[in-house]
This record gives sequence, C-alpha cells and structure tokens, in this order.
Amino acid sequence: MKITRLVILNILLLSILNSYAQDGSPSPYSFFGLGDVSFKGTTENLSMGGINSYVDSLHYNINTPAALSYLKLVNLNIGISNNFLNISDQTQQQWFSAHNVSYFSLAFPVGKKAGIGFGLLPVNSSGYMIYKETDIGTDSYKGDGGNSRAFLAAAYNLTKSFSLGAEYQYYFGYLNRENYWIPAASLNYTKENDFVDFSGATLKLSALYKHSLPKQHYFNLFANYRFATQLDATYRSGTRVITPLPGGEETVEYITNADESGSIDFPEQFDGGIGYGQANKWFVGVQYTYKDLQSFRNPFYDPDYVTYNKANEFKFGGMFIPQYNSITKYWKRVTYRAGAYYKNTGMNIYDEDITDFGITFGVGLPAVRGVSNLNIGFELGQRGKITDHLVQENYINLNIGISLNDRWFLKRKIN
Repeated sequence: MKITRLVILNILLLSILNSYAQDGSPSPYSFFGLGDVSFKGTTENLSMGGINSYVDSLHYNINTPAALSYLKLVNLNIGISNNFLNISDQTQQQWFSAHNVSYFSLAFPVGKKAGIGFGLLPVNSSGYMIYKETDIGTDSYKGDGGNSRAFLAAAYNLTKSFSLGAEYQYYFGYLNRENYWIPAASLNYTKENDFVDFSGATLKLSALYKHSLPKQHYFNLFANYRFATQLDATYRSGTRVITPLPGGEETVEYITNADESGSIDFPEQFDGGIGYGQANKWFVGVQYTYKDLQSFRNPFYDPDYVTYNKANEFKFGGMFIPQYNSITKYWKRVTYRAGAYYKNTGMNIYDEDITDFGITFGVGLPAVRGVSNLNIGFELGQRGKITDHLVQENYINLNIGISLNDRWFLKRKIN
C-alpha cells in the first residue's frame, strides 16, 4: 500500500511539472480571447459528448463539484490529449498537431457524506503561426501562452439524494503575440511584440440531485454556476527595427508602445442537464451550457472585426457496460461511451458566427484486478468555415485518462 501511494504521488508531481510545458493550440482561432479552449472535461466526460451529469463512486467529475460527495475511494485522475488539426482556406490545407497534459486531480471522500478534490489544468492555450505574402512583403503572426486553473473543491450530501458543492478557482497565465513585417525591398524588418500576464480568482457553485427508482434505475439533475470576475493584468508592447546579420540579428531601434496595468473581464458561465440510467449498466444524458461571452473584455487586444456574443452549447451522450461483474469475459466489463455536441462559440469574426460540432466515442478499460481503469476517447469535429477571412478546421482528438483508485485513511484492525 505504501508503494502504491508513493507511485501515485510521484505521478502527481510529474504531472504538475509537465503541465507547464504544453504545446500551444495551433489553431488561428486561438488568437482571440484568452486562447483556444484546452479543458472541456475528463476523458470519461468527453467520450460522452462532454456531458457532466454522469456520477459514480469511482471517478472525480471535475466539471461538477457536487459529485464529490458520492466518491467512495481516493481517486487520482490524469489526462493526456493528442490533437490533430487540418486547417483549410481557399487555396490550401495543412495538418498540425499538439500534445498536452490536459488535467490532473486528486480527490478523496470525507466520511460518508462529503468529498474534497483539488488539481491543476490548462484552460486555454495559444500557439498559432500565420503567414501572409504579398508583392510588397511578408506579414507573419505568431502567438504562444495560455491560461491555467488551480482549483480546490468540496461537496456535502444534505440528503440521500441532494448534494451541494463549491469550487475555488484561481486562474493565471500569459499571452505573447509577435508580428513580423518583412518588406520585399528592404533588408531591415519590423517586429512588434505584445505581452500580457494575468491572474485572478472566482467561485463555482454546484448542485446535484440523484433520485433512485425501482430496478436500480435512477435519474440525475445537475446545475453549475461560475461567477464572473476580473483578472488583474499587466501589458507591455514594443516595436523593434531589426537588421539580419550572418551570426544572428541586430536591433537598430526599439520603441516602447505601452507599459501599463489593467484588468480582463472574465465572464460568468452556467451549465445544467439531466440524465437517466441503470446502475452499473447504462446511462444517457443531455446538457446545455451558457457563457456570457458578450461581457468578455480584454482591453489590450480588441480588434474591430471581432465581436463576442452569448455562447451556447448543446451536448448529448451516454455509456453502456455489458456485464460489469463478469468473471470470464473481460470485454463485458469494459465501459463503452459515445456522444455528440454542437457549440455556438460566441465569437463573431468578420460578421460570421464561429460554430463547432462533433461526435465522440471511447472506452473505459478496467484493471485486471482492482477498480482503477484506463479511459480512451476520440473526438471528430469541425469548426469555422472557409471565407475570404476565415478558415475551416477539421480535427481528431485522442484523449487518454488514467483513473487510479485506492482506499486511504483506514484504521488498521488487529486480530
């Protein structure tokens, strides 16, 4: 048991270190807002279309804090994402990829009615490179950075069916944007650099109602609400005129454009849904998510061709286990998951709403012995459209989650 805990803690430490070495999203849409959305749920949730209504006693549903009160074992959850993106415009298409630690968390029950969880995950990421060539020169845009969240959550069962939860969320990150202008008729080129770092905190409230029915059937109702907040930010902007040299480059002139402080308005978010199922057998659920992106404001990056509106998401999914307690047939104990989603992202670029839709599927592979499992999920989707100013993205995401479960804090019995 001590060896198992030591291995778990080492994996946890490695996950923390790796979370600071992420590949940024190569999507051009990661230029906007605070970057492309990195965390949309655990592998188990994502494989079911991203729904958050499914609850069991083994997995920590990070997106629904109230579900912590149903946890019966200590749970260490680690996720890895592998994203493959095909970007198409009116003349060409190109493949990109990014590989990241997508989340980690540690949660444990407290008595029979409560649970606590904490962790760290990347919320947004940016890592695009855009080139525009004309007769008079080349314009290139490059960005990196993102937004991470550290969180501490707790939940308590007020009754056998009703649970309340809350989560303290601390956001921190940076965005670095570079613009190179290389004239065709000059050796010198111009580099503009914008850098903003930010941090701030908010609170998420959660409620979950789980009602039991005959023949082990049940239905769930859940709702989550995250308060709007302001992220404290510092912004620096400068322009360099650069002469390329055989051994590198030389800055001819540097101009400071800005060095100031301010705040970024981080919007509120609500999600709620319902699900119905049979214990250890099957489950289906639907979910609606609303984000008041219209109130998002980043005073340091505010292009006039972009507007932010109210964002809406619709998700549907479920899971099926042929026979969870089968002794002779391993594949009957496997959890099979599938789902779909449609999202109006809330971004309007050059008078075009950016939408995102996809299908998901995956499996949960139980350990040969014990209650831990390996979760594998796939997403196939499409975002945006091809116009004079926009691109279309077709993506394939491979998500891998490791859920390790154990019993801690048990009193030793002496025979």
